[in-house]
Order: sequence, then C-alpha cells, then structure tokens
Amino acid sequence: MKNKILAIIGGTVALFGLGYLIYVVLGFHALTGESVPEVFTKLDLPIIILMEVLYATLIVIIFSRWAQIKTFVTGAQAGLIIGAFIGGCQTLETLATSDLTDLSGVITGAVTFGIRFAVAGGVIGWLLGRD
Repeated sequence: MKNKILAIIGGTVALFGLGYLIYVVLGFHALTGESVPEVFTKLDLPIIILMEVLYATLIVIIFSRWAQIKTFVTGAQAGLIIGAFIGGCQTLETLATSDLTDLSGVITGAVTFGIRFAVAGGVIGWLLGRD
C-alpha cells in the first residue's frame, strides 16, 4: 500500500512537472501568435493537480493490478502507449467537436501525452518495484 501511494505521488509530480514544462514553458511562445484565438484564458491549478492525481492513480491501478509492472523501463514503455492513446483520443474529440485544433494538434497531443506518461509510467513502475 505504501508503494502505491508513493507511486501515485511520484506519477503526479512527473505528470504535472512535465505538463508545466511542455505546455507552459515551451508552448508559451507558440500560443502567443496573432492568429491563435485566446481560448485558454484560465489556469486552475487545483483542478489540474486533481487531474494529474487521477491519471497517476489510473496508471498505478493498471500497473499493479493487471500488468504487474515493477521496473522503470517496462513502466515507461506501457506509459508511452497509454499516454499516446489518451492524448490522441482527447484531441480527436476536440477536433471532432470544435475548431480549437487540427490534425497536427492531434499528433502533438498524442506525442506530448506519450512523453509525459512514459516518464510518469517509468517513475510509477520503479516505485512499485521498490521493497
């Protein structure tokens, strides 16, 4: 139980940290162009942190209950696949229901989620494998 709680905390920190780096620090300049509408006007950190906790909890449940993942490498591999699917599906839904993205946004979403979840999955797998 202690390993699972530590894994959730570690996964949350990895997801939030990389999300901040990718979307706020690196993506800031890409979102300041004149042609991009200002649709992302608020940054509600408690809700974002809750989302990351739920993502990390989902990964911990999958890794510990069904996949028995207990190493960084296997966690990163599984996290990459899970993240790419979640990111791709999330942005495909946005593409299908709004004008906020295009096909390159879907690819970017899948890649960025894949990277974030690969690192978080590696951290979670490593923490689940500790004795």
